[in-house]
Amino acid sequence: MATFSASPAPRRSMRLRQIPTSPTRNLGPGGSRLGTPMNASERSFDGSMRASVYSAMDIDEEGSDRGATPVPPTSTYFAKSDQLAVSFYSDLPVEVMQVLKNAGVLLWGAYTGGIDTSTGFALVASAETCFVWQHSQAVKGIPTCYIFSCPRDYDQMAAPLHGLIPYSTSREPGLILMSPSGQIRLWDSISIGLAGGDHFSSSSLTLSSDDYVTNLLRVDAQTFIASTSSGTLYRLMLVPLGGKLQLTTHAFARPSSALSLTRIYTSIFAHGSSSTVSEPGNVNAVAVGRSTVDGGKDVWALVDTRIQKWELKPEGWEDLLVDEELSALIARVLRAKLNVREQDDARLDLEFLDIAISNAGFLVLLVSYAGSEDPNAMSINATRRFYALIHLRHLGTFNAEACHSVPYQSTSSSGAPMHPRVQLILGGDIISIQFGDAIALVSTRSEYQDRLELKSNFDRTLGVGIFNAESTILVLTSGVMLKAHIDSNNIRDVNLETGKINLIKSIMTQAVLYGSIPLLPPEVDEESLMQGAEQLSKSILESDPLLVLRNNDLHSQMTTRKDRLSFLIQFINDNTVLGKISQSSRQKLAIDAERLYAAHQLWLQHNDLLSAGHTFSVLHETVHSYMGDIQEGHHEDVMRAFFKLRVADVGMIAVRIPEILMRAVNTAGHDLAELLPEANRVVLCILKSAFEYRDYNKGVYGLALPMINPWTSDVNIIEVVRGLFDQTTKQIETPMPSPRDQELRTQLPELAYVLFACMHERLEWIESAAKNQEAGAQAELLDLQRKTLSLRPNVLETLRRNGHSGSAFSLAEQYHDFASLAALCNKEVVYPPANNPHLLRIQNYLDRFKEEFATELYRWYIQHGELRVLFTQDDMHVGYMDKFFAAIPNPAISWIHDLGLHRYEAAALALLTESKEATNLASKRFMLSVGKLTHLAHLQSAPSPEPDKVLENFHDDLDFVSVHTELREDFTSVLASLRGRQSLESQTDAIVKAKAAGLADRTALTLVFKDFMRTLLQGKVLSLEDAVDVLSLKDNDETPEAFAIALKLLVQAHQIPDARRASAFRSVWRRVYLHDDWPTLQKTDHVPDSELNDRFRNTALYVTFAAMIREGFQLEEYEANPQVALLPPTMDEISSRWPGMPYEDVESLFNDYVLEQDRLGELELDDVYDKVRVLAEEDILDLQT
Repeated sequence: MATFSASPAPRRSMRLRQIPTSPTRNLGPGGSRLGTPMNASERSFDGSMRASVYSAMDIDEEGSDRGATPVPPTSTYFAKSDQLAVSFYSDLPVEVMQVLKNAGVLLWGAYTGGIDTSTGFALVASAETCFVWQHSQAVKGIPTCYIFSCPRDYDQMAAPLHGLIPYSTSREPGLILMSPSGQIRLWDSISIGLAGGDHFSSSSLTLSSDDYVTNLLRVDAQTFIASTSSGTLYRLMLVPLGGKLQLTTHAFARPSSALSLTRIYTSIFAHGSSSTVSEPGNVNAVAVGRSTVDGGKDVWALVDTRIQKWELKPEGWEDLLVDEELSALIARVLRAKLNVREQDDARLDLEFLDIAISNAGFLVLLVSYAGSEDPNAMSINATRRFYALIHLRHLGTFNAEACHSVPYQSTSSSGAPMHPRVQLILGGDIISIQFGDAIALVSTRSEYQDRLELKSNFDRTLGVGIFNAESTILVLTSGVMLKAHIDSNNIRDVNLETGKINLIKSIMTQAVLYGSIPLLPPEVDEESLMQGAEQLSKSILESDPLLVLRNNDLHSQMTTRKDRLSFLIQFINDNTVLGKISQSSRQKLAIDAERLYAAHQLWLQHNDLLSAGHTFSVLHETVHSYMGDIQEGHHEDVMRAFFKLRVADVGMIAVRIPEILMRAVNTAGHDLAELLPEANRVVLCILKSAFEYRDYNKGVYGLALPMINPWTSDVNIIEVVRGLFDQTTKQIETPMPSPRDQELRTQLPELAYVLFACMHERLEWIESAAKNQEAGAQAELLDLQRKTLSLRPNVLETLRRNGHSGSAFSLAEQYHDFASLAALCNKEVVYPPANNPHLLRIQNYLDRFKEEFATELYRWYIQHGELRVLFTQDDMHVGYMDKFFAAIPNPAISWIHDLGLHRYEAAALALLTESKEATNLASKRFMLSVGKLTHLAHLQSAPSPEPDKVLENFHDDLDFVSVHTELREDFTSVLASLRGRQSLESQTDAIVKAKAAGLADRTALTLVFKDFMRTLLQGKVLSLEDAVDVLSLKDNDETPEAFAIALKLLVQAHQIPDARRASAFRSVWRRVYLHDDWPTLQKTDHVPDSELNDRFRNTALYVTFAAMIREGFQLEEYEANPQVALLPPTMDEISSRWPGMPYEDVESLFNDYVLEQDRLGELELDDVYDKVRVLAEEDILDLQT
C-alpha cells in the first residue's frame, strides 16, 4: 500500500477556524474553542480519568537558537526514562529559526509544519513563505533550505496546507501547497526553491465563498486527497504533461455511465452502496485504509460526528460505502469506559478530531469532549476539554473495541491552538497525538502513557515524524528538532501502580548522580512525584550501593550522601516542581537531610573523642545497645554500620543516652561527673545540628512552620533534655566540686537553649494539631502549656543562680517570656529603683518591647506588693500604665494612678467600683469617703446641671456603711458588761441573747443571725440582704425605725434578683406586723379614741409608715398588706440566696419562714392596717402644714 506523509497538513475544524463569511456554529456559551493548553495549571488531571499519565516530560528549548552549527545528536538529553529518551536531533535552518523567532505569539496561528520520514525532508510554512530542508542533512552540517512563495488568500493570513511528492532517494521531492480557499501551487522538484521558486504550475479547487479546505492527504506518490468544510472530498492526480507534472482535480463522484462493468460489479457486491448519499458537514480528518481487491484504496473521513468510508477506484472514480452517525455510540463508550459523568449529550459537546488505521484494521478515532469548568481560568468560557482514543471495528456496523484516555487537557483559554494529529507507532501498538504544545503517547498494549511537554509558553510543535523500524519519533518545534527513542519492551512491562513512581525516581536518580542540567522533571501527578522523591531520599539515607559507593572513610561517605540529598532538593527546585510536593512530603525530605547532617556532626565529634584516646564512650555503648536491640549487632564495625545504615534512628540514640549513662554509673562503677559531659555533648550535638540545618535550609525545602509532629521535640526528647539539665544542675551545685564541673557549667546554658527550643517547637505543633481537632491534642496542649509556664522560670533562675544571667535574659528575650524577664530584673534590689542594678535594662525593655513587657513588669510589682515602685515610673511610661489598667482592670490600685494624674472622675469611679467588692468595713468606708471627695473635686472642675447619679451612689453606699456602724455599736454595747476576753462565739451568743431574744423559737434563723454577727464583729461587710435580715430580725423595741431602714435599703437594692427582692420586702413587712402585741392593742373596751390612736402611734407599723411617707416613697410600690406578707420565700429562693447550703438547712429555714406566716395568719390586721396607714398619713400631713 502506498504510504502517505507522516505529518499531514493541519486539519482545521470549525473549533479552530471560522471563515468571516461563514455561518457561525453554535458552540454553546462563549463561542468557538481553541485546541490546546498553554499553562501547566490548565493541564492538571481529574482523578476520575483512570488512564492517568505516567510522565509528562517538560522539554525546555530556551536558548536553542544555536546558530548554524549542529550539536551531535547524542550530546544532550532533554528527558529520559526506562521507556523513553528524548535527545537533541538537529537545529533548524538559520532562515527558519530567524522567521520563527521573530514571529512570537503569531507563531500559534500563522505557521504550520511537518516532517516527512519517507523523503527525509521537513517543512515550515506561513501564509507567505514555505521553507523545506532535508532534516537528516541538518544532523551532519548546515542543511540546504529551499524557499517558496505560498498561494495567497487575500482575506486570510492562514498558512497553506502542504504535501511533499516522493521520488527515488536520489531525487529531491516535489511540493504541493494549497491555500484554504483552494488555490494550488505545484513544484515538481523542490530544487526550484534554490532559484526563488518562481517556476510552478497553478490550479485551484472550485469552492464556494464560505467553503475552505480542511485537509490535504497523500495517498501515494501520484494521488492526494483534499477535504473541505462543506463535506466535499477532492482527488488530486499528478500526471506528466510535456515533461512536467501537472495536477488534475475532481470532486468525489460515481461514474457517469451505468454500463461500466466495474460499476455493475460494485452494484452487486458493495452492500448496496449506490444508495448511500453523503450529507454536508465539516471534514475534520481523512485517513487512507487498506488496498482493495481491485487495486483501489479505502479512504475514511470524519465529517462532524459521522464516519464515511470511500473506495477510490483505479478507474478514477469514488464510491461512498459507509456514512454513519456515531456520536451516540462514542458517548456511551466514554461514559462506560472512562467514567464520564455528563449524561446530557449537548453538554458533553463531543467532537471527532482525527482518525488513523492500525495494522490490525482498527479505526483509531481521536475525540474530545467537555469536562468541568476550570476555576483557575480567566476566560468566561473556561470549559475544560478531555481527549480520548476509541478503537473501532466496522463489520457491517461499528463496534467499539477499546477506549483510552489521552494524557492531555485543554481549555478555551489555552494557548498554542492547533488541530490535534494522530500517528501510529509500530502499527498502532503506540499512538502519538500532536498538540500545539505537547506530544502525547498512549500504549494500546499496556498502561503506559506519557506526554512530552514544551516548557516555554512561546514554543509550539510544528510536526511529528515516525520511524517505525527504529521506534523513533522526530519532533519539529519552533526552536529545534528532537528525537525520542521508544523502548517498546519496557513500555509493554509498565504497571500503573509502580510505573509512575519508578519513572520519577529514575529521573531524579540521574539528576542526583550525574547532575540536573540535561534532565527536567516529569509533569506527573503529585503523588508519584512525592513518593519517588521520598524513596530516593530514604535510599540515600540508608547508603544504597547503587547511589553511594562503599567507603570506609565514614566522613567522606557521609559527605557524599549529604551532597546527594542536596542535589535532590536542588533538582526539584531548579525545575519548579516544589509546589507540587505536599508540606508533609517536603518535611520528610528535610528531616532525612537534617538527620544525616546531625549524624555526620555526631560522627565527627565521636571521631575527635577516639583520637583523644578515650577508652569508654557513652555514645559507643548506646549505639551498640540500640543495634543489638534491633538485631543489627552482627556487623564487624557496629558504629560505622549505624552511621551508614541507621542514621534515620539518630533520635533514638539521644533518647537512650540517659539510660546508658545511669547504667554505666550504677552497674559499672563509672563516675557520673566524668561521663555526664559526653552525654550532654551527644544530645546537644544531635539536636543543635538538626535545628541549625532546618533553620538554614527551610527556604530551600519550602517548609511552613510548625513542623508536623517533629522528631526533635518528641515528648521523650524533651524529657531527656530536661533530665540532663537537672542532673547537670545538681552536679555543679553539689558541695563536692569535680574537675569536670567547669565543662558542665558551660553546657548548662546550651542545655537550656535546646530545652526551650524543643518545648517551643512542640507547643507550636500541638497548637496547630488542636486547631485541626486532632485526637488528644487539646489535652496535651493544656498539659504542655502548664509545664512550660512552670518550667521556664525555674530554668532561667537556675541559669542566673549559676552565673549565666546573660543566657537567662537572652532566652527570656528570645521566647518573649516577659514574666520571667520582669522577675529576673527584680531578683536583687527592688526599692529604691535607682539602686536596682537592672534599672537600665528595665528601661531598655520598656522601650524595646513596650506594653508587652510593661504589663508583666507592673503585674510583678502588684503581686509582690511593690506599689511604691509601680508609682515611681517615668512620666514617659504613663501610657503603658494606662494600657495595663485598661487591659487588666484593678480599681483598688488604678485610682491612685488616676488621682496622681488629676483624673478625678476616673479615680472616683474606680473607688466606687472597688468599694462594691470590698469586704472590710473600714476599707469600704475609706474608699467611699475618698471617692466622694474625689468626685466632688471633679464636679468643681466640670459642673453639670444634670442630676448626679454617681454622687447619689456614694451617698447610698455611705448610708449602708453607716447602718453597719450603728448596728455594730448597738451590738458591741452588750459586750461591755462581759468580763475578761471572750471568744468570738461567746460574744455572738451574748449579742443574740441580749438583742435577738425574739428568735428563740426560730432555730434556723437564729443560726443565720449568728453568722451575721460574726461578720460584723470581724469588721466585715454584710450583703444587703443580710443587713436587711439583721435589721428586721433583731429586737426593735427601742429601735422600731430599723424596719424602715431595712425597707429603704431594699428600695435601693436593684442588684438583687426580682423574686428574692420581692420576697425580702414581704419578710420585712411580715416582721413589722409581728413586732407588736396586736390582740392587746385591739382591746377597745373603755378606751377612748385618742388613747387608741396613741397606741397605734407607738407600733412599729406606724413608725414604718411614717418613715416611708417622710422619705417620699410611694407606699403602693413597696408596701405589703398583711395578706401579701403572708407569702414566705420558696425553697428555690432560699437556695439561690445561700448557694451550697445543705437541703436540710434550707428546709429548716423554710419552716421558720412558715412559722412567721402562721403567726401572721392568726392575726386579723386588715382593718388595723388601713387605720394605721391613714393615721400616719394624716399626722405627717399635719406636721408639714
